[in-house]
Amino acid sequence: MFGRQPGQLISVTSAYDAAVFLLQQWPDETGPKHRLAREIMLKCLEGNCSPSVARVAFVEAAREANIYMEAEPLRPAYTGKPDPKFGGRKTTLARDRRPRQP
Repeated sequence: MFGRQPGQLISVTSAYDAAVFLLQQWPDETGPKHRLAREIMLKCLEGNCSPSVARVAFVEAAREANIYMEAEPLRPAYTGKPDPKFGGRKTTLARDRRPRQP
């Protein structure tokens, strides 16, 4: 993410970093998504909010303020169920791959 000065690069890697950026380093012009992101971030730091919700709020506030971000795509949520693309595969043991001796 880029900061307030041209060419300034700021790394936001945690909810704490995002809260500091929202509260102290945000550009002067704020909007409704910025105010909502601040509230959500503070709730997250208190342990009353999911980090993924806080991340989405932060990204949306940055878009509203025209702050350029290089965001990694979110990984799919872990449900505890096996992934269907791995369900039908049969494994082959190393001993089964060796050529058989007559």
